[in-house]
Amino acid sequence: MDHQHAAAEDCSFGPDDQAPPGNPVPPRKPHKHAASGSFEVADRPPNHRSRQSNRSKQSHSGFDKQHSVASQQQENEQPTPGNPQAIAKQRRQPPATNNTEVKAPVQAASRANKPPNAAPPVFVEHYTHRTVQAMLRHGTLVRGVLRVNAKNPNDAYVTLDATPSTCAQKNIPELCGYSVGSSNDIYICGSASRNRAISGDVVAVKILSRKESRYLYKRYRRGEDRRKDRVFEKQRARLQSMADSVREATEDSAPEKNDGEDESDSQESARSGPHIPELFGEVVAIITPNQDRTFVGKITDKMPFKARKDTPPGTLWFVPLDLALPRMVVSNEKSVPKFMDKSTICAVRMGGWPATSMYPQATFLKCVGRRGAIEIETELILEENCVKASEFSDDVLNCLPKTPWQIPQDVLKNRTDLRTSCIFTIDPPTARDLDDAVSCQQLPNGNLLIGVHIADVSFFVRPRTALDKEAQLRATTTYMVQRAYPMLPSVLCEDLCSLNPGVDRLAFSVMWEMKPQSAEVVSTWFGRTVINSACKLSYDDAQNIIDGGHLPESLACYEHVRKGTVPASSKRRAQIEASIQWFYKLSLIMRQRRFDEGALSLNRVRLSFDLDESGAPRDCRSYEIRDSNRLIEEFMLLANMSVAARIEACFPNCALLRRHPPPLQRRLEELCRQLRLSGIDIDTQSAGSIAHSIRNIDDADVRYTVEEMMTAPMQRATYFSTHAVENRSEYRHYALNAPLYTHFTSPIRRYADVIVHRTLEASLAVYDNHVASEHPLLPAYSSPFFPKTLAKGSLTIKRGSALATLVPPPELLSSIAHQCNLRKDAAKKAQEASSKLFLVNYLSSIARNSDAPGIITQAVVTKIRESSFSISSPMFGIESIIYMDRMADRENQVISTDGRNWRLHLWSVERTSIKLVWKVSLPDKKSPEDEIAESLSALIIDDTRHSVVNLECSRSSDETVTQTIRIFGKISVCIAPVTSPPDLTVKLAMPCINA
Repeated sequence: MDHQHAAAEDCSFGPDDQAPPGNPVPPRKPHKHAASGSFEVADRPPNHRSRQSNRSKQSHSGFDKQHSVASQQQENEQPTPGNPQAIAKQRRQPPATNNTEVKAPVQAASRANKPPNAAPPVFVEHYTHRTVQAMLRHGTLVRGVLRVNAKNPNDAYVTLDATPSTCAQKNIPELCGYSVGSSNDIYICGSASRNRAISGDVVAVKILSRKESRYLYKRYRRGEDRRKDRVFEKQRARLQSMADSVREATEDSAPEKNDGEDESDSQESARSGPHIPELFGEVVAIITPNQDRTFVGKITDKMPFKARKDTPPGTLWFVPLDLALPRMVVSNEKSVPKFMDKSTICAVRMGGWPATSMYPQATFLKCVGRRGAIEIETELILEENCVKASEFSDDVLNCLPKTPWQIPQDVLKNRTDLRTSCIFTIDPPTARDLDDAVSCQQLPNGNLLIGVHIADVSFFVRPRTALDKEAQLRATTTYMVQRAYPMLPSVLCEDLCSLNPGVDRLAFSVMWEMKPQSAEVVSTWFGRTVINSACKLSYDDAQNIIDGGHLPESLACYEHVRKGTVPASSKRRAQIEASIQWFYKLSLIMRQRRFDEGALSLNRVRLSFDLDESGAPRDCRSYEIRDSNRLIEEFMLLANMSVAARIEACFPNCALLRRHPPPLQRRLEELCRQLRLSGIDIDTQSAGSIAHSIRNIDDADVRYTVEEMMTAPMQRATYFSTHAVENRSEYRHYALNAPLYTHFTSPIRRYADVIVHRTLEASLAVYDNHVASEHPLLPAYSSPFFPKTLAKGSLTIKRGSALATLVPPPELLSSIAHQCNLRKDAAKKAQEASSKLFLVNYLSSIARNSDAPGIITQAVVTKIRESSFSISSPMFGIESIIYMDRMADRENQVISTDGRNWRLHLWSVERTSIKLVWKVSLPDKKSPEDEIAESLSALIIDDTRHSVVNLECSRSSDETVTQTIRIFGKISVCIAPVTSPPDLTVKLAMPCINA
């Protein structure tokens, strides 16, 4: 998207010398960086300047009323924008330039026709589309994607995914040198500034001046920051008092003083002060609403505290589970079941949100049900993340070829025929959508001809068809634990596009001539092909061959000969085994080179479940990444990088690439400062230096924990159109340390790959099979061993119209990238929620069968605060916080493993440790805790998987026990599942078990 940027001072004031729509502010002087061409407003009175001094107090008053009310909103209730009359006075029109006419919004011209009894506005009207486009062109507005903080809906941020134009940088000096995807997002303070936008909307934003920003900060943030400072000082005084008591109780001497550097780090780590954003802005228009407008929550007849007094009685309100969303008025309340339980979860679709309404409209869709059951929770996850689980429409299915389908002869003869080559797939054993295959052939000159062959989905998914529109809307396949919700109909996913063994399939191939000793690419070839996969290998099959074994005799293998497809000969089976060995050797060299050159891989625990006949989990384990997985990964990465280099070289202004920005510097520095206090030094100069520092950690659990912690400051990778990012160095993928990267290898499950396939086809139409550039993966040398088939014969459309038909215009490409980013994030959230749901049910079944409150396992302490500490469980990938105050309550939050009562009495917080003083007492008679302690012996899980540790219950008299917990120390915790809603609670287990 072509994002432009604006200066707040470029616009003259309206009739009352007050702020433009979005956030009324005090009157101000024109900014010294304002453009030379002043903007005029059509309805400004002649004597507007003389009114400035008389209106300034009213402007402050209206601003105060508006934002003070908004700051008082409660947790999941949308903050009210404030006094309607004050805002109505402060409305103004957007500007018009002296060289391009920018008309005022339509709503301003129609104010004379407004009914006399119409409701006063709560929000200011949005700018018209024409006005927004004109102001974007002149750099007086910027555009980006909005995200709202669910923990505090008053905080929202806009990320600009395009480089600011020269005009915008001139108007707004703060944007000079702006790096796309960096941490300098635009801060949107309060619901009035957000102006009815929700997370995922592409919005037009006006940058506020420093004076306006300070005023907003004063109204919204300064009071809260000062309150936090006062609480912090009280906590520090309390901790100091308890530390003295701990020393008296344990007869310890005063703590040793640290050197100046450590003391400084400790104080800075304890309290770094409030972070004030650099750029403040206000939303003036919603350019592209988030298409995911289906939300889940509860429906109630309880009116919000800030609702209008004239709200009709009996109005139903939707309260979303996502706290970043506002409450909504149910417009079709007659469709809501009359006797619906208040705890029932419902699905609604968000409708319009007029400026005269404090809350948006919502249409009731259906009742999802009461929380708890796997089926209900799965449906809730799908609805919450807007995953389309419905069947494909008839219009979509009519775009598919009739089955049984065979490759037409004219298509077959115009493609490169690779059916006799030794090509095979390596996938999980349960995979049905086989979209990638590989091949390896030794050449007479001693080099290797390596091929990656990807299902040619773009042959079936033609542009501007109903199938194409549906695929773009879904954008990705969503994988839940029990099933997948595909992007494309199953006829394509599992049949026509899937590279099943023994059948002819259309493919898009990338082939390299490589040196076997160094895995260096000598030459690269791209083309549309026909292949016939020899077999479908699982990762276990490939790993067995890597370890020196052979193909299973039961594995079905095929070979294509002149007469057709026949069972594979022993020679072909041996060729498959030799190819896997070559792939393994090359992948080791390629992987080592990637990490030597600065790649970073942060692995997280991925759980795998075995389900019984009813769909309930019966076993859970972490997914193991082995050499066979890494083998395929290396060549898929190479294919993606090669295709990215080609489409960027051919179409530098309209290529869909994938970039990964560097980590957020402030968060990274804070994390490294905390690690340094614990003796772990992380070099943050590059991704490679971070990876090297992590590899130097000896303890496996600590190494995993640090990897988990390092994901916090990392930003997510995103798709983008190359026209939107001016600086080519910002195309880089940080984690892969690759200058150019895209997604090409999974078109069955990712719409972005379909776009890339089309762009690659267009490049074949213009530049044929071989392209040379400065990129190392596109060398000038063209190997004589590559196929000789001309690319133009394999095109699905006429060569002259390929560019116009296959390559989307830049603006449309940015819109597609935005949709792919939204859906990919939603699919990831759904997958993680599904994994957590089945983990909760699995742990519940274990605890239920043993009559115990939970599972005892080891955890690593990751962070220490004034009254809590964070832990991470490497076995299940669980992160949680344990609070000292709760362990000191009468309702004990500690699980006893020896039958005694453990209650926290005092604690003392130091730099990297907490000293806990426990009061331990013996119950007068046998209590349920004694029985629990006995049953817990069957639930101790250690790193060797479900081994049993027998506990010996201590029967000593009452005593005081002192315990020291250190960062990266190992403790025992009890993970207790809660099924409704699915969640996991983590409690400290005492005494600790060294399993």
